[in-house]
Amino acid sequence: MLAEIITVGDELLLGQTIDTNSAWMGEKLALAGIAVERITTLSDEPAALVAALDLALESKGLVLITGGLGPTVDDRTKQVLSTYFKAPLVQNDEVLADITHWFSSRGFPMLPSNVDQALLPDTCEVLPNPQGTAQGMWFTVEGTDQVVVSMPGVPYEMKGIMVDEVIPRLVARFSLPTRYHRTVLTQGIGESFLSQHVASWEVGLVNRGVSIAYLPAPGQVRVRLSAVSENRDEGVRLVEQELSDFKLQCGDWIITDVEGESLAEAVVRTFTDEGMTFAVAESCTGGAIAASITAVPGSSACFVGGVVSYVNQVKINLLGVSPDTLEAHGAVSESVVKEMAEGALRTTGADFALATSGIAGPGGGSEHIPVGTIWIAIAGPNGVEARLLHFGQNRIRNIEKTRLEGQAWLLRKLKEYKSAVD
Repeated sequence: MLAEIITVGDELLLGQTIDTNSAWMGEKLALAGIAVERITTLSDEPAALVAALDLALESKGLVLITGGLGPTVDDRTKQVLSTYFKAPLVQNDEVLADITHWFSSRGFPMLPSNVDQALLPDTCEVLPNPQGTAQGMWFTVEGTDQVVVSMPGVPYEMKGIMVDEVIPRLVARFSLPTRYHRTVLTQGIGESFLSQHVASWEVGLVNRGVSIAYLPAPGQVRVRLSAVSENRDEGVRLVEQELSDFKLQCGDWIITDVEGESLAEAVVRTFTDEGMTFAVAESCTGGAIAASITAVPGSSACFVGGVVSYVNQVKINLLGVSPDTLEAHGAVSESVVKEMAEGALRTTGADFALATSGIAGPGGGSEHIPVGTIWIAIAGPNGVEARLLHFGQNRIRNIEKTRLEGQAWLLRKLKEYKSAVD
């Protein structure tokens, strides 16, 4: 089954709102065995949706629409679909009761425009929305097995309807192939170099029933292996065999093979599983490392804390960095970042400590220490080590790349230590 996603809203075209719905839906549909062939973004004008529906239904078995279902004058998707499917709007008493309860339970007044949200095309199947007042709608195109689904544009409302209503209906009503995929997260090698490294293995993948995709992000590449098969067991067998071969060739760069896991999540999981702890001492990253770690549920099991030592006096007072070291070498130096890591280790009592110090930019650099010069250090059971990194001029990107490099190195140092002692 081929699908098209249509997102509606002037705010999307003006760049005021980023369309995250399409990417999320595409991923969920792929897992269900449905291929998204086209994604279209439209203005709020009714004629634009009519034209897009005509085009989509020429070749697609499934059309998913998000947006335009709210209570305001610019929300016109429901009216367009009512006309398109020649289905008059009628009051749905069950939906009206749900909307009334939604407002009363929150102590909000209910306006006439909210009452109108219970007016729905008489031929659609209602897809309940427990997270809001705009209901989803399922239309079957007369004389065909084509389906048009309309959902709210609010991401968490759309996701609830997709997971609870749309995907189960699609799986139950259509004979869909099984799609199985696995992803691994790599770091320390670019997309082109990674593909070149596995070129001889990669060239025969299609003939073995597996496809590969490289999903690059700053400093990382997520590699996805997929198989479409008659049954899940066959897809699992095909993908897992190729994944095993990929790991043998690229193990040095693989951060995690847990599906969808981020680097920060991998750090928390691994440290927790090993019963080890860590701390951070951040200067140029300004708390970004600690923030990404504490965003992971359960991180308190392994992360003990950190110090954002942005100015030299804080490095001296809280981390015990020697004023003489700062005077002799400057804050952006191997000696200082090592003392920062050792100070964090000593102060927190953690097993490992990661420290950062550098020039994130865009200003502050010099001929001898240009913008993008970053030192990172790790202190642990086997002493302290430091690494020098060189990035570009973009401040946000430099901070993020430093975070990624530091966390990946921390993960590797833990694995090295555990390998040596086990």
